[in-house]
Amino acid sequence: MQLLCPILRVSNISLQPTNSHLVDIESARTQLYPGAHIAAANPYEHFHHGIVVDLTSADISVIHFWGVKKREARIQVTTLPIFIAGNIKRVGIRTRQLYIVQYHNDTLEKQQETNQRAKSMLDKPDEYEYNIFRLNCESFAYFCRTERWESEQVTIMRNQLLNTIRNIRNKMKRRKKQCKTSCLSTNKTIPIGVPLSIEI
Repeated sequence: MQLLCPILRVSNISLQPTNSHLVDIESARTQLYPGAHIAAANPYEHFHHGIVVDLTSADISVIHFWGVKKREARIQVTTLPIFIAGNIKRVGIRTRQLYIVQYHNDTLEKQQETNQRAKSMLDKPDEYEYNIFRLNCESFAYFCRTERWESEQVTIMRNQLLNTIRNIRNKMKRRKKQCKTSCLSTNKTIPIGVPLSIEI
């Protein structure tokens, strides 16, 4: 993941979720709700996603697919400050911008279903094994909301990689064609039967 930030910066790629907007952390309690899909990141970083489940505790509770080390990631509940910092040891030291993902035709019923789905998955954390491409924090949050495992960030990065490969392949084809054209024109300028003298 350390290489991802420079790649995103050089390629000018944003992984900000579609239909999301910035939340003022100071007034998060008034902007968020149980079942809200949230994401945290700074520019040119990957976004961490979760579902808000409780606003009544001292710190807002968030269920997300998380672990200090990716191989230890599991569905768990933490506070909003830990979610934003990315690690309990970074609370008060590191902060990231907080976003809320908006859904078309949002209703209180859908928010409650999202909240219940996240809580039920929290009760079975060992049933879900983290996989950066298929079962990550973003796909967890989208599943809680839509019942579909999707990761917009993975799609964006996959498409970027495919475009890069396609561009490299096209450049190689053009170079090969230029080389053929250049070699053919060179052959036409050398008279047949004239020995070439090469100085060494």
